[in-house]
Amino acid sequence: MAAHRTAAADQPICVILTARSKGVAGARALPASIAVAGLLLCGCGTSAGPASTADPQLRSVALQQPPPGSAAGLARAIAARWSAAGAPALRLNIPIGFAPIDYTATVFNPGSPDGFTAFTTTRHTTLVTTTSAATIIASNGGSARFATRADQALWRAAGRPSLGQAPAAGATQTIPAGQYTFIPQGSNLTYRQATTLPAEPGSLATVLARHLGAYGGRHPPATTALKEVAYLIATAPLTNKVRAAAWQVMASLPGLRICQTPTSKARSGTIELCIKSAGDEILVTVNPDTAAIVSVADRLMQTSPAYPHVAAGTTIGSTTFLSR
Repeated sequence: MAAHRTAAADQPICVILTARSKGVAGARALPASIAVAGLLLCGCGTSAGPASTADPQLRSVALQQPPPGSAAGLARAIAARWSAAGAPALRLNIPIGFAPIDYTATVFNPGSPDGFTAFTTTRHTTLVTTTSAATIIASNGGSARFATRADQALWRAAGRPSLGQAPAAGATQTIPAGQYTFIPQGSNLTYRQATTLPAEPGSLATVLARHLGAYGGRHPPATTALKEVAYLIATAPLTNKVRAAAWQVMASLPGLRICQTPTSKARSGTIELCIKSAGDEILVTVNPDTAAIVSVADRLMQTSPAYPHVAAGTTIGSTTFLSR
C-alpha cells in the first residue's frame, strides 16, 4: 500500500502511485521529485534534437488465438518476442519522453473523525534527458471527486482546502540533473543506470531489489516489485535484451495471476495481470498483441483508516499510458 504522512486539514497528503515526495512540506500533487510513466505524443522533441518514445510497441501480430493461459506464460511469451531478431529497438543516448494520465487519492487527516478522501486526475507530459534532468508539464485532467458525499461535506467544512490539482492551463516543473528516477519507489534509478542494467533476469531482479531495499530488504513485497518492473518497462530507456529480462522478472514474481473476469472493466484486447497483498492489489494492464503496458493501478483490498471512507475494491491510484 502506498506510504503516506499525517497532515493538518490545510496540508493534503498526496498518495500518488507514480510520484514520490522528498521532504516537501504539505506534499501536494506536484512533489519535488516525481516519477511518472507513459508515452510521448508523436512529433515531440527538444530544442537540442529528437527524443525517443518510451515503451516501444512490437508490430501487431493480430493474434489468431488467445495468449498463454497463465500470467507467467504471457509475460514469458512477451519476453521471447522482445528477444527475437527484428524487434524495434529504442534509440538510446537521447532524451526520452512520455505523457501519462495519473489518477490520485488525496487524503486529509487520516484516522480522525474529520478525515476525508478526494480523487484527482492529472495529465503529465515529461521529457527526461540523458543526465536524468527532466521537464514535466502538468495540467488538470478533470473535476475532483470525493469518496462519498460526506467527504465532500467535510472538505467544505474545512474551508475547501486545495486538493493539489494542477492548473487547467498547465504548470511546468523542472528536476535537476541526476534527480529523475524511472521507478516509483526506492532509491533513484537514473537514465544512465537504466541503459546499463543487466540483461540476465536474475541479475536484473537483484539490482531492482537493491533499489527497493527500504521496502523489504533483499526480498521486497511482490506487489512493490510488480509495480517497479512495470514502470521500468513503460518508461525507461532499455535495450531489447533488458526489456525481455524485465518481462522475465515479472513472470517470476510469486502470486502473479490473470485477474480479470468476464465482467471486469479491462479494456478490449487487453489482459490484467495482478498480485494481491493483505491490504492492496497491484494491477498491470497489458496489450498482448503489441506487448505494451497500458496502465498500472493500485486497488484497496480492505478498508483502512489511511483512506477515510474509501470502500474495499476502490482504485486509489493509477497511471494510464497514452497510446500513439
